[in-house]
Amino acid sequence: MNPIPTPHITAMTRADLAGVMALEQQNPGPWLEQQLAGELIQAFGWQWLAKDPADNAIIGYVIGRTVTDEAEILKIAVAEGHRRQGVAQRLLDHALAAMRAAGVTSCFLELRAGNFAARNLYGKNGFVASGLRKGYYSSPGEDALVMTKTFVE
Repeated sequence: MNPIPTPHITAMTRADLAGVMALEQQNPGPWLEQQLAGELIQAFGWQWLAKDPADNAIIGYVIGRTVTDEAEILKIAVAEGHRRQGVAQRLLDHALAAMRAAGVTSCFLELRAGNFAARNLYGKNGFVASGLRKGYYSSPGEDALVMTKTFVE
C-alpha cells in the first residue's frame, strides 16, 4: 500500500467557495454558501483548506474563530474519498498550532453526538466532553456534544 501524500494547508479565499460548497454537500446539514462566505469576513475568523498535492483539489477544510484567549472550531469537513486518511488530523494540527501561537488557553466545539469518528479524533487531541445540547441539529435531528480543550503551557 502506498503512503498517502500529506495535503497542503492553505488559507481559504472567496475563489475557493465553489469547491468548498461541493464538498459541503457531502455532509449532513450542509451550510449555505452565504454562511461560508460570511465566515471569510469575520474579524476574528480563520479558514484553512487541505488540498491534494497531486491535483490541488480541495479535500477538506476547517473553519473557526479566535477571540482573545478562546477559540471555537465551527467545522471540519473532509471529502468522502479522502476520509480516514489523516486529512482531518492535519487540519486540526494546523488549527491547534495557530491557536497556541495566538495564546489561546481554551478551545470549544460542537459535534453531532453520534459522530464517533469525530469524537475519537478530538478525544485523542485532548478535547473532553463538557456538555450536551439536546436537539441542536436538524437535517437530521440530533443532539450536539460540546467538547473543550484546555491548553497547558
